[in-house]
Amino acid sequence: MAQICDMAQASAWLPLVRASAIGWVPIAQHRLPKNVCTKDDSSQDVFEKTIINVSGQRFEILTSSLNQYPHTLLGSDERDYFYDENSGEYYFDRDPEIFRHILTYYRCGHLHYPKKECVMQYEDELAYFRIASEALGDCCYEDYHDSKRENSERLLEERSSTKENAEVPKDFRNRLWQAFENPEFSTTAIVIYYVTGFFIAVSVFANITETIPCGPEPGLSKQRACGDRYIDAFSCLDTACVIIFTIEYCARMYAAPNRWKFFISVMSIIDVVAILPFYIGLLMPDNKCIPVARQHIRVVCT
Repeated sequence: MAQICDMAQASAWLPLVRASAIGWVPIAQHRLPKNVCTKDDSSQDVFEKTIINVSGQRFEILTSSLNQYPHTLLGSDERDYFYDENSGEYYFDRDPEIFRHILTYYRCGHLHYPKKECVMQYEDELAYFRIASEALGDCCYEDYHDSKRENSERLLEERSSTKENAEVPKDFRNRLWQAFENPEFSTTAIVIYYVTGFFIAVSVFANITETIPCGPEPGLSKQRACGDRYIDAFSCLDTACVIIFTIEYCARMYAAPNRWKFFISVMSIIDVVAILPFYIGLLMPDNKCIPVARQHIRVVCT
């Protein structure tokens, strides 16, 4: 009977023992000590900050964020070469505006492309910090590649233009054609450009002035146009302009690489229509319709 009572008392304590074993009932009166890292522990505090000075602008970022990417400059031990012991900062003589976008890579795991920045400078900064452009986010992928393609096309055009300018033609005919087509080709080309432009402006001014009334004349009640009042002056001016335009047209025809193509071009036809009535008027001086027609044609062509 006594054994049965002892077994009953022991069985009554079994639930309490099991509860203590799985933690439902505390056995000790004091809490367990915290797991404090010792001095020999090499683990790093996740809240430790790194201060980076980029051309005078200070940036702060968690050291753990940098260490996630050990293949980059800031994530590797090579950043210690840029550490300034006096200020306790890492100093980089780089562009701070682009660097703020580089820090986004360490915080978020992807890059953003600033549209206002030069794409070549952006690539230089990425190469300096050893970050691949493949880490670019989907939101900026198209803008980045569009800017890169436009920049490549522009550089290709500049190189082609420089190459064409560097190839100076040795033949007189080709040099003359380049002088007409490219005012920056030589000093002679600049002179031809400004002389031709001057006579075009004079011709336009003369055509306008010929139709303006020049005021009352003594003994006449009706005002005459300046072209009718000063016939000799405008005739000399007209002759000088036509001679210059004729010389220019003949020189262009001589220097053109393909004369037939130049002859049927729109600008060539306009030049011919502008100067041809003058020579027709010389052959038919008694026809009064020629000067009037020539005046209207020159107004339209110029």
